[in-house]
Amino acid sequence: MTPREPSYRTLRLLCANGAGMVGFLLAYAVGREFAVALVAGVVVGAIGYVASSVVVEYAGG
Repeated sequence: MTPREPSYRTLRLLCANGAGMVGFLLAYAVGREFAVALVAGVVVGAIGYVASSVVVEYAGG
């Protein structure tokens, strides 16, 4: 049996979720427009998911 390489998918999703929530809250606080804040949260969350490779690299040792 060969050891599997961990995927760290949960860690990536947590990073994306945190970034998305912060992006949403900041956009809503500035613009007071729910739809714009929702789009901003999704965009920042996607960027957070991609940028989480740094966190995954650190977690992997």
